[in-house]
Amino acid sequence: MKFFFLRHTSLDVGPDVFYGQTNLDVSSTFESELNLIKKKISKDLQNIEEFKVYSSPLKRCLKLAKRISDEVETDSRIKELNLGNWEMKPKSQIPKDLVTKWEKDIMNFQIPGGETNAEFLSRLKEFIDELISKKSDVLIVAHAGSINGMIANLTGERFDKLLKNYWEKIGYGSLSLIEGKSSSFKIKFIGK
Repeated sequence: MKFFFLRHTSLDVGPDVFYGQTNLDVSSTFESELNLIKKKISKDLQNIEEFKVYSSPLKRCLKLAKRISDEVETDSRIKELNLGNWEMKPKSQIPKDLVTKWEKDIMNFQIPGGETNAEFLSRLKEFIDELISKKSDVLIVAHAGSINGMIANLTGERFDKLLKNYWEKIGYGSLSLIEGKSSSFKIKFIGK
């Protein structure tokens, strides 16, 4: 099985702003980014019509998915981490003690009004397990955090380790591939 992950294109949002599940639209450079993405896809997914395409229902993902495929299934389980009261706030506006607690216990810290990364990974695992049972190749248009979480679920690598190693590689419009069978999946490439 092949799991291709495609991150949404760039957004008009300031640096260090937490935007998790806020339903932001794409930036004005969407069309030029889309052209680059289509070139990547034509190189790595020559038979894209044979892949089932899934997307987060948030417009930054769905807009991209619908421009790549006529048949897209949305699933709310692959939305980004719910950042609750931190949504649309720059990191500098979050109390430093809370940010420190979050960074020290990345899996279990409860973001006020949001979810823990453990809860986030649990909903992503439910989605991934369902896809594995279908045994078909997929392209998933999602968010950087969701992609890291799904890769962690597939490969068994620790989520916090993946975040540290791949967060910046999974840039806007990047493509990643995980390949394997039932319970043995390996990273082929990240952030192409």
